Amino acid sequence: MAAVGDKVDPAVGIFNPRLSDVFGLVIRQDEVDFVVPHLREDLPLYLDPFLLWKSDDPEYRRLHTHLLGFVDEVRKHAVDGQAVRASMLLSEVSEPAELGLGYAAGSKRGSALGSGTIDGIIRTFRQVPQLQAAGLDHLEVLSLLVPGIAEDRISDLTASVIKRWLSEFTERRCDDWGIPTTRRRLLGWDAAALDWRPFDAHLPRNPADGSPVLLAPLNLLRRLPWINYGDYYHTAYAPLVLPPGRASRVVAKQDVLTYNRAHFDTIRNYVAEREAAADICTPDPLFTPLRLATVKKKVSEIKALPTGRDEGADKKFEELVFDVLSSVLYPELDLAGQQERTISGAHIRDVIFHNDGKTPFLTDLRDQYGARQLVFELKNVAALDTEHVNQLYRYLDEEDMGRFGVIVARNPPKASVLRNIVDLHSSKRRAVLCLDDSDLDLMVALLDSGRRAIEVLRKKHVEFTRRLPK
Repeated sequence: MAAVGDKVDPAVGIFNPRLSDVFGLVIRQDEVDFVVPHLREDLPLYLDPFLLWKSDDPEYRRLHTHLLGFVDEVRKHAVDGQAVRASMLLSEVSEPAELGLGYAAGSKRGSALGSGTIDGIIRTFRQVPQLQAAGLDHLEVLSLLVPGIAEDRISDLTASVIKRWLSEFTERRCDDWGIPTTRRRLLGWDAAALDWRPFDAHLPRNPADGSPVLLAPLNLLRRLPWINYGDYYHTAYAPLVLPPGRASRVVAKQDVLTYNRAHFDTIRNYVAEREAAADICTPDPLFTPLRLATVKKKVSEIKALPTGRDEGADKKFEELVFDVLSSVLYPELDLAGQQERTISGAHIRDVIFHNDGKTPFLTDLRDQYGARQLVFELKNVAALDTEHVNQLYRYLDEEDMGRFGVIVARNPPKASVLRNIVDLHSSKRRAVLCLDDSDLDLMVALLDSGRRAIEVLRKKHVEFTRRLPK
């Protein structure tokens, strides 16, 4: 295993590892009210303060009040000519890397508000007459007024201000699930003192870089805030400002923001409409599987593809199978992602799933083969040969990946390939299953009848074990 400083990284063999993988815990995402965080990449979700505002939970409403209190403190200093103090308050806002939210690829590093964005916020409070006398009812309105403020910064502002509460939430969930923690010193907003203050919290440690981890409540997450620039542009600005028949015209965002600062009532009307529709504002799920009709169409496209690489058929096959598997095997298997690797010059595309043992069959795979993750290798070939199996077999030799894998090809394997699979199992107890076009058809048929596609894998495993020597 690889070391991190003087520490051993227990997730070294796991693709896109999660907090639960590091501590050897089985924490099923569908059983908890927080995101089981990925430790090396952000998740494409954001905290939406509107979900605090609309909540019936007094604690959430209190957090929203604290959030507006911070914004109003900045506003007061900006309007009173105390730009330095306003700037100092805003300079402590940053993307909390501990939370692991956003669209950063291959990294969890956060960034602070830039000086240009800070100056833009201060100027906006000074220049918009309606803001000089009164504060904001919703933090998200800043994204309609200030360049550089979008959904990521709205989430950053929210997380920074409520970080004390997020740390308390994390501590409670770690106690509930037996997640080890260490004491860390963080900086958070003190609503009573109206200033940033350090505080101690007991949080999990990310072994990848030693940083603390905060758990994000599922009921506060959306891919876009309920109040957002794109929705405002299409539903409020374009119909009101653009000439008839030209509502689809794209206006530069800077020009729209300039208009908004001069016509603040347009924003007020838009926000009132979003408030009136609050009942349909709900958190976004972490993963949304494709509709069955869409899956059927993709399976038909797979079956119509020629085998081999001509005209990019292999790439198209990989894309379609990824879409199908990630949807039909959910929620029993949670998608970890896809990766490319090369063995002896051969391009290989894998789809990898986290296995949290959500069915007895999947629990058996964890127990028998150490399969914390399931690897599906994609091959757009007319006929599998023994080398295809050997390629996956060598990959499964990694002790942390587990000793169970699946090859997805176009046709059932020949008898010689099946004998090779049995021989490989006899030598090192590694299991390889083979799926083909007909198995994808069966998965769709099972879903269509109200059953689960994971049954195809279980059936294949039963057939595999029957071929093993007694």
